[in-house]
Amino acid sequence: MEFRIIGPIELWADGVRIDIGPPRQRGVLGALLIEPERPVPLESLVNRVWGDAPPTGVRNVVHTYITRLRRALAQQQGSRSEPVRLIRLPGGYRVETDPGQVDLVRFRRLLAEARHPTLSASRRSALLRQALAAWHGDPLSDLHSEWATGVRQNLRQLHHEALAQLADTEMYLGRPAGVLPELRTALLADPLAEQLGERLMRALHLDGRSVGALEYYQELRRLIAEELGADPSQRVQDLYEAILRGEPVEAPQTAGEQPLLTASEDRGGTTPRMLPMDIPDFTGRRRELALAQRLLSAESTPLPHSLLIVGGGGTGKTTLAVHVAHRLSAAFPGGQLFAGLRGSGLHPADPFAVLGRLLRALGLERERIPDDLDERVELYRSRLAGRRALVILDDAADDAQAQPLLPGAPDCAVLVTSRQRLGQPLGATVVPLRELSMAEGGQLLEKIIGAERTGAEPEFAKELVRLCGRLPLAIRAAAARLTSRPHWTLAGFVERMRDESRRLDELAHGSLDVRASLTTSYNSLPSDTREVLRSLAELPVAEFDASVACPVLGRDFAVVEEACEQLVEANLLHVAEGGLAGDRTRYRLQDLQRIYALSLRADPAAH
Repeated sequence: MEFRIIGPIELWADGVRIDIGPPRQRGVLGALLIEPERPVPLESLVNRVWGDAPPTGVRNVVHTYITRLRRALAQQQGSRSEPVRLIRLPGGYRVETDPGQVDLVRFRRLLAEARHPTLSASRRSALLRQALAAWHGDPLSDLHSEWATGVRQNLRQLHHEALAQLADTEMYLGRPAGVLPELRTALLADPLAEQLGERLMRALHLDGRSVGALEYYQELRRLIAEELGADPSQRVQDLYEAILRGEPVEAPQTAGEQPLLTASEDRGGTTPRMLPMDIPDFTGRRRELALAQRLLSAESTPLPHSLLIVGGGGTGKTTLAVHVAHRLSAAFPGGQLFAGLRGSGLHPADPFAVLGRLLRALGLERERIPDDLDERVELYRSRLAGRRALVILDDAADDAQAQPLLPGAPDCAVLVTSRQRLGQPLGATVVPLRELSMAEGGQLLEKIIGAERTGAEPEFAKELVRLCGRLPLAIRAAAARLTSRPHWTLAGFVERMRDESRRLDELAHGSLDVRASLTTSYNSLPSDTREVLRSLAELPVAEFDASVACPVLGRDFAVVEEACEQLVEANLLHVAEGGLAGDRTRYRLQDLQRIYALSLRADPAAH
């Protein structure tokens, strides 16, 4: 008998596919077979199959499906000496079978065997081909729950790593053509998989099809620009340039560079890898990046190392945090936890719910997670004890939200981002994030829209960065609009941007929206402070102290100064260079914030 879950959920006996019922019933079997040696509690089974929307009487439905599956399994036993049974244990349901009868188990075992360092390249290739032959489509394709989606994403990445390893091995053996069909097929299903795209380019070139490799790069570059508003990774760009210039491109000198099994696969999914995707066009922030890497990867201390990145909306706090985390991933074999706290929005995440997600990522079944906040905190910190793990808390609202999510183990490290300066959780080192320099802003624009385009109109490229206020979000939004409109010139776009009444409208493309980002910060302010921001936009000067604003606002100095300080904390106002004029702080209202504040004066709903 053979159970297949890498593709449709199926049971095969003596080479014949057996009917095991409708999709949900097959889903129950698949949810049990993902880890066949561990029982699955009823509540977890329901979550895996139905997610957050189970039907009325779901327990009875599950029991009915279990009964039908037992009957289907019993009918296939015949004279087999080791019958397959679906049993109920104190810990839940389990399929009692030889795990080797499950295709996913065989796949993992073959990958583990292929990792052995003493294997010959030809033997490694054979094992990898056996493993990849187990794939018959998207894993658990009958299931559409959030849990199944997460499992599919992890297994797709594992498939890509195995295929990349096979490609490296075949090229090492001098057989680049042998892996081209598999690479092309995988890229049809996942055309943005640069890990495989790079191998396809290299294999084509080594097989004497350099023109095909260059044509494929252009197609990949177009697709990434349309879908992500970015360029291919630097590694892929470097390979393209080498092929284009006719430089030698060698086959891999080892039988692969990618690990076949991540720690999370080897340990049954209990090592979390929750990082969002890193961006290929990360630019600048060298000082902040060096500080973060040095601090977070330092030797253990009595408290976890912690870093707090503070900056206004659109300065790239999350981008920096994710980039740092990816660069340091090898230094944290205990895993990387990521929680988006939505602190700058109207509905910040509840630490109680966040802890539930983090504990599940650390391997706890839902029913074992306490209903008391303090108990969740204790269990969370116990789970992290002894791990070398990195915790990223993105967009924290305040100390009260962040504090329960901090680990206690000194081997852990914490990276927090926020629009406000918190009370420095765990004595965190604070890294303020401001706009990019003009040079960095120009580099970012060039990476996204291409050197050919910026080089053709260098002065307008510089002015565009200036009109974007050197704000990463604004530059990305502008670049995304230019990428989606290849017929636009930079000069024409700059002319549109010079019109202040429409500049914020020009700086919006999909989720990249400067006005929306500023509105999020504005909505967090008290009503009196909002009024001060709207009035400051009317001042005839960009830099001022509170006394200059008093006549305009009709308020006394202390009230205006306090409002200005609140605006500084919200990153809607900046302390001017030099900081003080006598004994008074001088402030500066940047162009984008001033334009936004002026637009609010004409909008009664914003008052």
